[in-house]
Amino acid sequence: MFTMSRGWERVFYIGCFVTQGSSYISAYTYGLMHRLHHAHTDTASDPHSPHNSHSVLAMLWDTRNNYIDLHRGKTPAEDKYRKGLPEWVAFDKLAHNWVTRLLWAGVYVAIYAYLATAW
Repeated sequence: MFTMSRGWERVFYIGCFVTQGSSYISAYTYGLMHRLHHAHTDTASDPHSPHNSHSVLAMLWDTRNNYIDLHRGKTPAEDKYRKGLPEWVAFDKLAHNWVTRLLWAGVYVAIYAYLATAW
């Protein structure tokens, strides 16, 4: 583990957004889910244990739903798991919504249209 200044945290937030595009996930929520996973590995409280799902696809879907519930605050988590996580609420509201994901889809189509040599 390491710490960085708030400015560098924001540089990496933006870097993650640019490189992940429409599949962007919040560093704060990811960190929280990762800590909960390690605290409750392979138990019913593990947010993405393969033991809690009947197939790999179900596990991926359950992980997605657990991530969304953590991000929206529907799943409670103790303060000890939240402590020290990078957090930029305003940026996450902008980057983590369906309008932004649709804009990314437009970027992808534009890049393809520009680079494609034939239909």
